[in-house]
Amino acid sequence: MKAPAIDISKCNGCYNCQIACKDEHVGSDWTPYARPQPDTGQFWIKVNESIRGSIPKVIMTYTLSICQHCDDAPCIPACPEHAITKREDGIVIIDPEKCKGKRLCIQSCPYNAIFFNWDLNIAEKCTLCAHLLDRGWKEPRCVEACPTGALTFGDEKDLKPLIKVAEVIKPEFNTRPSLLFRATQEIRGRSCI
Repeated sequence: MKAPAIDISKCNGCYNCQIACKDEHVGSDWTPYARPQPDTGQFWIKVNESIRGSIPKVIMTYTLSICQHCDDAPCIPACPEHAITKREDGIVIIDPEKCKGKRLCIQSCPYNAIFFNWDLNIAEKCTLCAHLLDRGWKEPRCVEACPTGALTFGDEKDLKPLIKVAEVIKPEFNTRPSLLFRATQEIRGRSCI
C-alpha cells in the first residue's frame, strides 16, 4: 500500500507542489485517470497560508489541501455511476469516462477535495499522478517538486518512522485517510483544511 505524507513543519510555502500539479494536469488528458484540470478555479493540491501573532512576533505557517485517498472514502458510495474506485495501491480515482456530473461525490467529501469541471461536466480531484506511477515513476509530481522534503510518498513499510508521529486531519469523519500529516506542536490542533 502506498502512503503519501506531509511534514507541515518542513513546508516553506514555495508553492512548487501546486505549480507542478498544474503543469502536469492543465491541458493534459490522462483518461482513464483524469481529464484536463482547468487552469483556474481548481487546485488539486493547494498551499494555504496562515499568519499568527503580531509584530514583532509573527509566525507564517503553511498547510496543504489535497484529496486524502481515504480507506472509507465517502465519495465512493455517493457516486450513482460507480465512477469512483479505490485501487489496490490505495489511490482513489474518478473515472472521467463513467462520471456523469451528478456532483454527489463533491457534497460527500468532508475535505472539500473534489471539484466540478463545468466545461467537461465531470468531477475531478487529485490522482496522486497514478498515470505516472503506473508507468514506473516512484512519486507524484508534487512530491518530486518539493525542495524541502515536506512531501513524501512511498510504501507504508518504508515510511514507518514518519507514520509513527503523523496524524490524520479531521479524524472525527472516520474516513480513515491515507494521507498523513506531521506537524510541530505550534501547528498541532489547527485545522489543516
